[in-house]
Amino acid sequence: MVVGYVEFIKVTKTEKLELTMKPKLILCLALVLSGGLFGCSTTHNQLSGLPIRYHNAQYDLTFYLPVDWKNYLVLTQQWDDEDYLPALDKTVVPEHGQIIILRHPQWKTNDLYQDIPIIVFTRKQWDEKEHAKLWPDLYAGGTIDEMWHNRKYVFAISSRYNAADEVKDWREAADIIATNCAAHPEPTLYPNP
Repeated sequence: MVVGYVEFIKVTKTEKLELTMKPKLILCLALVLSGGLFGCSTTHNQLSGLPIRYHNAQYDLTFYLPVDWKNYLVLTQQWDDEDYLPALDKTVVPEHGQIIILRHPQWKTNDLYQDIPIIVFTRKQWDEKEHAKLWPDLYAGGTIDEMWHNRKYVFAISSRYNAADEVKDWREAADIIATNCAAHPEPTLYPNP
């Protein structure tokens, strides 16, 4: 049974703004209060109320969605760590990674629904980010918080991922994220401040 399909697209910086819809609100308080920012494992058990399973074998990432997300889209976008080198008057990109965007099946350019953007870091990149050696070019302001991790990768979410009053079902997306995070109760790699 097919519950979704994968579409890979290359996104330029200009298109990135359109995809992220200029998020401006902090991560839903329910996510923080539910302990949704803590966790690590790669458990693949069915989550209650979320029967649709998305699995990315490359990153060993499993994420569950509700039935109304049947035929959702999977988009990919690249994040970059851009460094300006004043001596050369040039910007370089020493690191980059993927953002896996789960898009509601009813999303249209004139009828926006909240995306779920899962930011993927290698464990080395996450360590560099936590030690201020890596500054990913992601949503302006806010924080990037670990949802959970596995042996090789850290899965994160920006506190400014949602566009709340600009899109439909942003609360549902926050609840879906919180439920998936709660299924990974182990501590994060670095304690959240």
